[in-house]
Amino acid sequence: MEINTLKGIETKDILNVFNESFSDYFIPFHLTEEQLASKMLADKVHLNVSVGVFENGKLIAFIIHGLDKIDGKKIVYNGGTGVIPKKRGSGLTKQMYHFILPILKEKGIHKLFLEVISENIQAIKSYEKSQFKIERELVCYKGEISIPSTNSNIKIKRLQEYNWDVMESFWDISPTWQNSKNVVNELRNNHISLGAYSQNQLVGYVIYNPKNKRLLQIAVDKKCRRNRIASTLISKLIEEYGSTLSIINVDKNSKPIHTFLKKIRLEKNLEQLEMKLQLDENHI
Repeated sequence: MEINTLKGIETKDILNVFNESFSDYFIPFHLTEEQLASKMLADKVHLNVSVGVFENGKLIAFIIHGLDKIDGKKIVYNGGTGVIPKKRGSGLTKQMYHFILPILKEKGIHKLFLEVISENIQAIKSYEKSQFKIERELVCYKGEISIPSTNSNIKIKRLQEYNWDVMESFWDISPTWQNSKNVVNELRNNHISLGAYSQNQLVGYVIYNPKNKRLLQIAVDKKCRRNRIASTLISKLIEEYGSTLSIINVDKNSKPIHTFLKKIRLEKNLEQLEMKLQLDENHI
């Protein structure tokens, strides 16, 4: 076996191993080449900092890494770890990290993040062996939306630009990687962004991906809550895109958003853990 970066590896070759690895997962899924390419774009995957295990020249395991600079520091995000079923139990994930971590450190990477399903004890233990620590608990929701009432005094308009200074002031918590402002900025043309206005002042917003019917961000000015602003935003989305909706990786500590999501009849379908590895001079 040989371990190397994925630089120069075709998406279709990664796809084959990706689908085989996740065929018997907790929530089995299968991607097309177009869907995997879209995911890799959204996750800001760089193959020169991603890693794979090869047997007789054939890929059998991988970790695909997204790369970005946040607050002046280079951050890496694990967009997927996969090992084909017949090669599990061989410590390949730990071996891939043993190979790639010195390369990431050399490139000035400050932190690594990933999400793992809370029930996947084997994977959690594997990441812990590579010195990842649990950062926070996350909840995913999906379902058919039902809006009890809206606010007719709120005007909904398309956002022409993202004023993050204002929008971030609405946040209770910071989004995870896939919902972060860096990813949202990169893929803005693929999203529907609506602002809620009261007396011409932005008091809430929503960012939505119509292709997979997923909410990326929704937030309301703390001074204007309990005025059905979020419900009015979601109601506008329903008018155009239907009532099926999902949202992933909501911080468990953000009680207002969980209360709202349950109020509009979304149901919890998955819990995950966000895990972090801090790279410093003492890390081996």
